[in-house]
Amino acid sequence: MTMSTMNIYMYLVKPRVNALKNMLLVSIILLSVSACIEMPKTVQHNKSLPFTEIAGYKFHTPIMGNEDDPVVIVIHGGPGVDHQPLKYLSPLSDDNYLVFYDQRGTGLSPRVDPSQLTVEQNLADLNLIVEHFSQGRKVKLIGHSWGAMLVSGYISSYPEKVSHAVIVEPGILNPESSQAFVDIMSEYQDVSRIFTLLKYMSMYPFIRKYDGEEGFDYVMTKLINRESSGPPYQCEGQSKGNKKFVRAGYDAFKQMLKPVMDDPSMFTHDLTAGVNNYTGKLMLISSECSLIGYDFQEKYHIKKFPSQVIHVKAENMGHNMLTLNPKWSVNTIRQFLN
Repeated sequence: MTMSTMNIYMYLVKPRVNALKNMLLVSIILLSVSACIEMPKTVQHNKSLPFTEIAGYKFHTPIMGNEDDPVVIVIHGGPGVDHQPLKYLSPLSDDNYLVFYDQRGTGLSPRVDPSQLTVEQNLADLNLIVEHFSQGRKVKLIGHSWGAMLVSGYISSYPEKVSHAVIVEPGILNPESSQAFVDIMSEYQDVSRIFTLLKYMSMYPFIRKYDGEEGFDYVMTKLINRESSGPPYQCEGQSKGNKKFVRAGYDAFKQMLKPVMDDPSMFTHDLTAGVNNYTGKLMLISSECSLIGYDFQEKYHIKKFPSQVIHVKAENMGHNMLTLNPKWSVNTIRQFLN
């Protein structure tokens, strides 16, 4: 090889060879990393998880307490998150049979066809849970946020099956509050979230798939577990705490809430229709700091509930008071349930 051809190699060919080597090296690294991010498996793929099969569907159902004690069912928020942040209510199992469950298509319950992800199906599922665990007795319900919406709808439809209902800061109960909720949330759209979304989306190819939904579930789980403080949900300087949720269910959010956020008129339900037939005990808990807290509930929701409702203000707390202020929450709820 002459000096001329050596020069050509050094300046033209060698860089290409190095580039190919680099590309090959990157490919090897990507292949070694590919599908190596493990999302928690649902009960469909992890047989060690507790579940209750009802009407052919396996709900992930961690249960605490003595089954002879009064049945308390905890309904988590969302739509599309899981029950994990509400496990701070576990001390209630000292004198109650405490049933947590991940809603259909969310958390560690199996993924389903999007056609099954509706408000109506969620209410029907709650009735399945109540029927299964109540053994003919009246139950006590605790619902947070989206879960509070479901509890409101449930006591409106099945008032005779519930003795106590704790409704914690529902966001939407009817078309009127749907518009108000979306208006408030629209003021807090953060452009920087787009870049965060892109960062999490870049990991999508490297997530191991079992049910096929792990990719978008991963992105949503990362987003909802981000630290955030202040409005619209928290007090200034208070965050919801990170890494509380285990696995989100993106399709549930996409089917039930995203259309409403795009167009509030899409929420056509009145979850309090028939609630005046409920004669059991009823407590609404709302926070001082959240923009859908005490004042919002007083303006849009309290008038919809029957006269026996007790409205409790969680002072110096935000929307996630059950997670961030568990001692106060457990004491307040325990006194009410007992």
